[in-house]
Amino acid sequence: MKLEYNLNENDFLQHQLYTASKTKRIKMQRRKSWLFVTLTFFILSLLFLKKDEKVTFYSFLIIGFITLIFYPFYLRNHYRIHYQKFIKDTYKNRFGKNAKIEFLESEFLTNDSNSETKLKYSAFEEFNEIENYFFLKLKTGGSLIIPKLKVENLEELKIELSNIAEKHNVKQNIELNWKWK
Repeated sequence: MKLEYNLNENDFLQHQLYTASKTKRIKMQRRKSWLFVTLTFFILSLLFLKKDEKVTFYSFLIIGFITLIFYPFYLRNHYRIHYQKFIKDTYKNRFGKNAKIEFLESEFLTNDSNSETKLKYSAFEEFNEIENYFFLKLKTGGSLIIPKLKVENLEELKIELSNIAEKHNVKQNIELNWKWK
């Protein structure tokens, strides 16, 4: 089986967001940031309550509740913008370039405008499938991004990846309802 496609900025962004959503360190960092900001406003409100400054107390208390509810939405957007900038800087020379993946007996043969690489199936840690993408994650941390919308025979690809995963003990994660949160 052979695939031929090109990747755009959004393809890299979706991969980056998916990876971030599965990274424990980033999940903890986001949670700590949310709690720190929220608790700061609640503690400040308590300090003003002790000083008997009711208006300031209520102001910080309301801001604390607003932060508790809306800060996760702000963080989600903040990370998206951060990753968009990172991708524009890092991958700008890869947008729109033709990429090829050929499925061989025991490895993928990948080609792009600059290189040709053989990746043994046993070098993969997991195959992740979300609504519009396959992310084939290597044990070394890199990934192959395969946009489903750019694949002619999607069912054949799913069967091929499933067979490779079973034969080479590669974990398969199917999260068709995944959304960046």
